[in-house]
Amino acid sequence: MVGDITVRAGELSARVIGSGRRPYRVTLRVPELPEAEADRLLEAWADDVDAAAELSGGELGEATARIAVTEDIALVPGPGLTDYACTCPDWGFPCKHAAAVSYQYARAIDARPDALLLLRGHHLDFVRAEAALRRAEREAAAAEQAAEEAELTRAGAARGVPAGEAFARAGHEGGLPPLPELPAPATGPVTVGPFPDPGHEDSLVAPDRLRTLADDAAHRAADAYSHAVATGGVPAARLWLDTDPWLDTVRRAARADGDPRVVGRLLNSSDQARARLERASAAWKHGGRPALAVLDGGQVPPRAAERVAREQLLTRPLPGLPGPPLLRHTGGRLQLVGHDAELRYGPDGHWYPFRKQSGQWWPAGPPSQDAVEAVRSALPGN
Repeated sequence: MVGDITVRAGELSARVIGSGRRPYRVTLRVPELPEAEADRLLEAWADDVDAAAELSGGELGEATARIAVTEDIALVPGPGLTDYACTCPDWGFPCKHAAAVSYQYARAIDARPDALLLLRGHHLDFVRAEAALRRAEREAAAAEQAAEEAELTRAGAARGVPAGEAFARAGHEGGLPPLPELPAPATGPVTVGPFPDPGHEDSLVAPDRLRTLADDAAHRAADAYSHAVATGGVPAARLWLDTDPWLDTVRRAARADGDPRVVGRLLNSSDQARARLERASAAWKHGGRPALAVLDGGQVPPRAAERVAREQLLTRPLPGLPGPPLLRHTGGRLQLVGHDAELRYGPDGHWYPFRKQSGQWWPAGPPSQDAVEAVRSALPGN
């Protein structure tokens, strides 16, 4: 007989009455849904009207399940991903008690599908709020863009084509179109009207945008100069222009330090969800591009690096912890079980600290090659 099942992120447990005098304790552990897949699933749910309606009603139904299948995201852990543990003496894997808990849990999620979401590390309330936020941001961005286009039309200015897009079209259409004929030389005095004041309602120059771009250009120039001085004149690769619009958006958001005007503009131009941009800009502020590389999971560390990190964490005191932590290795992550903290190994050989907040892992501080120094900022109270 299976007792009440307790579900947590990555784990479910229950007591099972068997042939022994005392109930057996059964625990099933599964990996949490990777953040990259969770983010992609949230984007798809927010884009779909039926899925968004299900989530707004606090449900997971046919639409959300259909999209998960379409996006090839397995909410149900695949074969070999479940770790079974039972206090019984049976040798089977899984034993009959763990199998009974599995069957009982499978029946339970028919009535409570959010229990499956929780097992994979995400609360339904957070998913519902995040999907609603992303959908509202899309609608607001579309409305603002429509308003801007209407304003440009009212002012009599045609919306141009970016130079890069024009050249890309030309490459597929047989070359650039010929230049227009020059106008005939003026034979009399020429009168030029005044340039619209940036603050005037008919001006196409937005002072806040111009100020933001000028400030960003000044910072890039300073970065390039500092790099040249530090390296003896070696060119600063990609300091001037990021060819990846997402990297450029993240860098500028990190520079803005949460300024709602700048972040709002960046969201409209990049079509990225606010929560994703906030996490990415936080990572960039702590460690630049290498920190962004571990945002969706670090790379598997060399055995020597992991062995040193484990020794540091288990032998040196950690603030707020009464003793050595229980460590769990998952991919490129080294988790401190029960403390909502983990370290991710970056491409630069540093450990990056992360703290779990509202079901998501957030960058918690600067990286370090010393695991103890890195994890300090991820522990509660720091």
